[in-house]
Amino acid sequence: MYVHIGKDMVINSDEIIAIFNIEALEKKKKLEEVCKELKISDKIIDVSDNNRKTLIICGKESYIKKGYITNISSATIAKRCNSNNNINKI
Repeated sequence: MYVHIGKDMVINSDEIIAIFNIEALEKKKKLEEVCKELKISDKIIDVSDNNRKTLIICGKESYIKKGYITNISSATIAKRCNSNNNINKI
């Protein structure tokens, strides 16, 4: 299933590896440093309209393909993923 992450962007929920709250993440490290460590600095798609709330890491089988920055809270993104997973189980 697909998850709406802002603007007109949707991503495949099966490819989501991690969902991070940017504010909590930046208390420990700068977002740019995290992206460099994950080797996705050049693969970030920002749909946040300068209101960065969530970093979503996507890939398949432990291979990180890209990251998305959105203005939708990490809790809301997680709920959308969980509701899609429940639909798949029916």
